[in-house]
Amino acid sequence: MTVPPQAEIDARTKGPGRPRDPEADRAILRATIELLGEEGYEGLSIEGVAARAGVGKTTVYRRWPSKEPLVVDAIKHYKSPVDPAPPREEESTRDALVRVLSHFIRAMGPSESGRMMAGLVAEMSRNVELARAVRTGIVEHRRSFVFAILERGIELGEIRRDVDVEVVADMLAGPIVMRVLLTGGAVTPRLVRNVVDTMLDGIAFRS
Repeated sequence: MTVPPQAEIDARTKGPGRPRDPEADRAILRATIELLGEEGYEGLSIEGVAARAGVGKTTVYRRWPSKEPLVVDAIKHYKSPVDPAPPREEESTRDALVRVLSHFIRAMGPSESGRMMAGLVAEMSRNVELARAVRTGIVEHRRSFVFAILERGIELGEIRRDVDVEVVADMLAGPIVMRVLLTGGAVTPRLVRNVVDTMLDGIAFRS
């Protein structure tokens, strides 16, 4: 998990007193993400974060007065270790979508990102601020890759210009998220191909 430079951390988390230790901040945010994946939001505690980060509880409380703002800030500054590469010049819209969706499926598996998301889903329905942080800090970032591929497909003449790319992005992700988070069904390369092919069959440009 990559935590951005201290300069990117919200000014609202900075309190008065002696200068902040950037290494301590990064360790605390990193520990928060790790424990979200391991224990979920409910199981996460300031004490646990402090122990994992190798700092005292007062060091955490000096920066974040409670668990909620700590988790929100950790999510806001979370960066996926590896983003998918942009489409290659010769890559079709279909192949680019299959590749990027497969990348995100691997991220939703037993990886840090997947464990973290699973630990947050239930709490998002009860916590507006947390839900907002997840959507803007993680979900929108991932969706931007799908939007870019779909918009490129329109420019290449592979997708109709009247298509709503936001709806298509939701429909591409829906079956995968359903299986990962709800039904427990197998998420395989074949599923990804079937989802992409079914969707493209409906939105493809017809000459």
